[in-house]
Amino acid sequence: MSKIAITEQMVGRFLSWPLPADFAPDCGITFTRSPHPGMSPTGTNLLHFGQAKAMLEHCINGSEPNTSALPPHQQRVLDEKQDTDIRITKLDEFIHRNALFRHLESDEQARMRRQLDVMRELSVILGERISAF
Repeated sequence: MSKIAITEQMVGRFLSWPLPADFAPDCGITFTRSPHPGMSPTGTNLLHFGQAKAMLEHCINGSEPNTSALPPHQQRVLDEKQDTDIRITKLDEFIHRNALFRHLESDEQARMRRQLDVMRELSVILGERISAF
């Protein structure tokens, strides 16, 4: 697995991590827990995928993230991979942690699981393309 793929996988895991029950943000950030069962925050809603990736790269590399200019067609692939991974994280979170999912009809649950499988395959393909840059 390429360094980029590993980093992106780590960012996805970070963003899908269920926050602890005693989660209390600081610096004036407010947070109201949802009254609906099964609805809980994950990872951080303070950073989007690209920002979380930059933070992780900073931790790993001890410096600024790689900002080398990619050709436009390669940058589009990288952006699509990041967007896809964000959508994967959100759908996976809904399927595994949201009580509403269990109340959907079984056919709809199956379609959503299939959708998640296809999205993961797309992410793998995009990762392979990125590793070939």
